[in-house]
Amino acid sequence: MRWEQLYIAGVGAYLPEAVEKAETAVAAGLYAADAAEANGIRAVRVARPDEAPPVMAAAAARQAVARSGCEEAQFGLVVHACFGHQGQDFWQPASYVQDNSVGGTGAVAEVRQGSNGSLIAFELAASWVTARPGSAALVTAGDSFRLPYFDRWTSDDSQVFGDGAGAVVLTSSTGFARVRSTATLSDATLEPIYRGTAGWSAGPFLGGRPVDLRERKVAYAATMEEGAEGTIIARMGGNLLAMVETALRDADVELADIAYVLHPNTGARLVENGFYKLLGIDDTKTVYEWGREIGHIGAADQLVNLNHLVESGRPAAGDLVLVFGVGLGFTWSAAVLEILDVPAWA
Repeated sequence: MRWEQLYIAGVGAYLPEAVEKAETAVAAGLYAADAAEANGIRAVRVARPDEAPPVMAAAAARQAVARSGCEEAQFGLVVHACFGHQGQDFWQPASYVQDNSVGGTGAVAEVRQGSNGSLIAFELAASWVTARPGSAALVTAGDSFRLPYFDRWTSDDSQVFGDGAGAVVLTSSTGFARVRSTATLSDATLEPIYRGTAGWSAGPFLGGRPVDLRERKVAYAATMEEGAEGTIIARMGGNLLAMVETALRDADVELADIAYVLHPNTGARLVENGFYKLLGIDDTKTVYEWGREIGHIGAADQLVNLNHLVESGRPAAGDLVLVFGVGLGFTWSAAVLEILDVPAWA
């Protein structure tokens, strides 16, 4: 989708102060040494009990809103994206974020599309804002991963989960960056990979064991015909490539024109084989070296990484930024951003 009048007016992030290092987890027997070496994630941020995901998201939101210069009355939409448990069951975290950031009576929504949630929310908010000139939309994402429900070190392979939140403000009037295009592609036939074969449950955490996404993938793989795994991996790579190519084409740019690439903070082998080799890029254009110190923050990676990139002062006016993600379900999304000026807070 090509956008003509869509801007990012503010970004924000919240990362807990507590740090848990991978080497410490290995020494304590919480994390396998070979997995630590393969994933290459050196540390994660760990939220306090009172730092529930919506609390962190609201803090990131307040920062983004303050930086945006938008009046709270402009916000007609708040969208909150998340992956894991949000601190309560049968409760709406998006409303908490709204009440503790911009307030007002605008629409609220929650997006649960795994690790791609923030970009799905971003694209939905983009449509809302452009249909309502003069309005603003707040997009947040926040997650934390706690035992006994979820084990940040072992509940999945190829990634380690950290806690935190990010936020972005979209407007149709002005901002420090222009959104030139977005693209989303889905392939729901791959949905069973993370559902597994155990059937349906009546509620969360009924077995009293941490979520085991690895076990589900192994169970599903056992049902596939010989050679099917390679076909699925090829399809995933093809979908990512097609989605990125669509976003670049709609933005009238080539990958060589992109100054910075922001991607999920997943394990090093997945990043190298699933992102860099496929797209023909390397980590010099990314913030991945920094991302290795915070881990995969569920739905929030893209927003947190964008905030870090802008705060670092690296981008200059005219630079193009490609942001992309992939989430369970499966979905792939991308956005091409053009830096218009360096904000004073950077």
